Amino acid sequence: FTEPSPVHDLKAEYVGAANVSLTWAVSNAASNSYTYRIEVISGTSVRNLTSNVTKVEITDLIPGTLYDFTVFAVAADGQMEGEGVSIRLYAKPSPVLDLKAEYVGVTSVNLTWMVNDATSNSYTYMIEVISGTSVRNLTSDVTKAEITELIPGTMYNFTVFAVAADGRTEGEGLSISLYTKPSPVLDLKAEYVGVTSVNLTWMVNDATSNSYTYRIEVVNGTSIRNLTSSVTKTEITELIPGMMYSFTVFAVVADGQTEGEGVSIMLYTKPSPVLDLKAEYVGVTSVNLTWMVNDATSNSYTYMIEVISGTSVRNLTSDVTKAEITELIPGTMYNFTVFAVAADGQTEGEGLSISLYT
Repeated sequence: FTEPSPVHDLKAEYVGAANVSLTWAVSNAASNSYTYRIEVISGTSVRNLTSNVTKVEITDLIPGTLYDFTVFAVAADGQMEGEGVSIRLYAKPSPVLDLKAEYVGVTSVNLTWMVNDATSNSYTYMIEVISGTSVRNLTSDVTKAEITELIPGTMYNFTVFAVAADGRTEGEGLSISLYTKPSPVLDLKAEYVGVTSVNLTWMVNDATSNSYTYRIEVVNGTSIRNLTSSVTKTEITELIPGMMYSFTVFAVVADGQTEGEGVSIMLYTKPSPVLDLKAEYVGVTSVNLTWMVNDATSNSYTYMIEVISGTSVRNLTSDVTKAEITELIPGTMYNFTVFAVAADGQTEGEGLSISLYT
């Protein structure tokens, strides 16, 4: 038998992590009687396979490993071989494992993952970042990546591919989808403070804010209550008069879970108006007033007494529910108004008035 012609057009039709499919062609008229020997070499490992047709699937490969495949045409005697034709390629790396976000921020995300391949010390990694029609590709030499320049409150799909030492052969991607955090809300303020209710407003500048909802945390001592709003304002009711509250507003993205950093405001509800204001004594230049208050927080109250006569206005304070007002003008009509003041010394309840003549 004469030596068969070398095969030609040897190529890999499929490259997987543990298997490769090769095809080739032969031009010799006697090729219908040929068989083929396929030599598989990786490092010091040599394996020989045979095929009766011009293709072969080679299995049991090591992921991410460089292989040399050489195909020899063999004549009908089973011994006379043609010159070998070779192709060199990497088996694909295995897919990465345990992809997760270690940190999710407003404009950045930290991803980590694992890979178990024996050859992984030579791998690099490609990270595909997709949001809507935007696609960005990043690379990493280690099994983690910080991805920056993201848009707040936006859904991203991150896919990580292990890449073999040739820098081209990629494993199958593993994906994770998540939202970046929204930016903190801005300009949180109380538009109205009442005795048992407060109206809050705020702003948010994120491009995606039309899909946001808001969580409002209402804290008073050890009591915590959570409310939600679909707009940038809320009325909070069922509050205790004259009580200090902390209100914290969190923007929440469209998944209903990913929250931005909270922004807080602390304030007192107004005390209730005082009750039963009366003059216990009316003298020539002095008046003794008394009143009551029923609020649970009244032990921390002070009181402001406004004394008006004509265009004269004087303000006095008291730590108790009574006051002696002196230096009055005999026979003069006075209007006395008493306001309960919360522990901040600023938040006043509605005034209760009494008018009388000295």
